[in-house]
Amino acid sequence: MNKIYDNVSHAVIEPDIKLFELIDAHPSVVSIFARLNITLPFGDISLREMCDRDNHDVELFMVLCKMHIDAAYRPEIASFGERAIADVVGYLRASHRYYTSYMLPHVARHLDDILAKCDALSQRVLRSFYDDYMRYVLAHFEEEERNIFAVIENSKYSNSTSCDCSIMERPHGDIDDRTNDMASLIIKSLPEHVPTPLRCDMLKDIYALRDDLRTHTNIETYLLRPLVESLTKQTKQ
Repeated sequence: MNKIYDNVSHAVIEPDIKLFELIDAHPSVVSIFARLNITLPFGDISLREMCDRDNHDVELFMVLCKMHIDAAYRPEIASFGERAIADVVGYLRASHRYYTSYMLPHVARHLDDILAKCDALSQRVLRSFYDDYMRYVLAHFEEEERNIFAVIENSKYSNSTSCDCSIMERPHGDIDDRTNDMASLIIKSLPEHVPTPLRCDMLKDIYALRDDLRTHTNIETYLLRPLVESLTKQTKQ
């Protein structure tokens, strides 16, 4: 599991790749460093050296990179142990903080710029729609924190207490639909006099948020859940 191949560009992500080369080839991984509060500059260090420095599992870090790069990637989890579960939960919690402290406020700032160009009716409609969206997204995060992450952490995968992974089956599609609805509103329904650059700036952020939330769901579904199920099964044997 020392190398992970990117099916899109045929580049190789491996422990000894230089961080500059990794980021230059796949800029989308930059947000991983932001979530984990990894210190820059990197100089000429490798991915392995950075992980050793900051106490990250290099194999798991490569998996997270791959899942951000390729939405179709499905990781192999056989070599991971209990620490990986704690690390993945920590990463997902960090992602929630990244959304609430950076990505969502960034969208909101673009919204304020658009509202300043709208008539009163359009302002009310768009503000109400966005506020409802924000409440829904934040409630979704809180539910994950309470009903998924806390349950996993409290179970400790013991023989007497197993984690019910069915809680991860709760649908994520609605949050995706709502994000697409917000993009549709910006594209189709705003008054014509709202400048196109303002629309495009907000749309870029909305679609970036949507795609990142999809990756978040994939990490829960195809990495966290299999890890929990595997370790729970082992403790029962």
